[in-house]
Amino acid sequence: MKTLLFLLLLLSFALPRELLIATTYPIYYPLLYLTGELYDVKVLISAKTDVHHYEPKPQDLRNLREAKYIFTLGLESWERKLPVPKEKLYLLNQNLPLIGNDPHLWMSPKSYQAVVDNLYKALLKIDPKNQNIYERRYREFSKRLKDLDEKYRQSLSQCKNRWLVSTHLSLRYLARDYGLRAEGLRGVHGEEEPKPSELFRLINLMKKESIKSLLVEEGYQGKAVLKVQRETGAKVYTINTSLYPTKEGDDYFSIMERNLSAFVEGLDCRR
Repeated sequence: MKTLLFLLLLLSFALPRELLIATTYPIYYPLLYLTGELYDVKVLISAKTDVHHYEPKPQDLRNLREAKYIFTLGLESWERKLPVPKEKLYLLNQNLPLIGNDPHLWMSPKSYQAVVDNLYKALLKIDPKNQNIYERRYREFSKRLKDLDEKYRQSLSQCKNRWLVSTHLSLRYLARDYGLRAEGLRGVHGEEEPKPSELFRLINLMKKESIKSLLVEEGYQGKAVLKVQRETGAKVYTINTSLYPTKEGDDYFSIMERNLSAFVEGLDCRR
């Protein structure tokens, strides 16, 4: 009997796992954690690119065809137009605590929980036989998220500066959930260089409010940052708002810990 069970176990590992795709890293990290070894999990947009204006490449189209299911937040127009059958596509935008159509919920551990909740519910729907596994891992992930939320709350509760000024408006959920204020060089979907009027408005705000920190997204190379620095004397702090892994073994929690360090230093928070 033991030999038979051992052979069945070996056979289960030898069989190719079905493919699940998360369109972006904010969906990929919890999907990978919740499913573990049950599925082969890939992220669709794996390179640093403008996720707000994404167009599938040939390899992306192949992966989409091969995938059993695709999970996406569902707030960008391209997400709803992915060339896949509707029954394969799971939008995770139900009952989210949204600010307009801003997709950056993951930049606040508190708001991000709602995305993880929707992903967990979707997995239970498509694969109820593994409910016990999903339930355990969901509790684990949520516990880590709650701990991170508490760390953010405590770390950002006593800061000399309450303004989060970034190169595009990606920190509104963070500001809402932790008693801060957010502004950006460009709007929610702005990766191009800001207009002169936008730059003028932001520089005036920073001077008026004595803001001496500018939060720059990983990989941003625009000239506007240099002008803001010259005009305001602000120091630049790098943050990762797309959650692309930049270090070996990166996940949501390691990236958000580094982001928190930048926020604490940039806002001159009490440590």
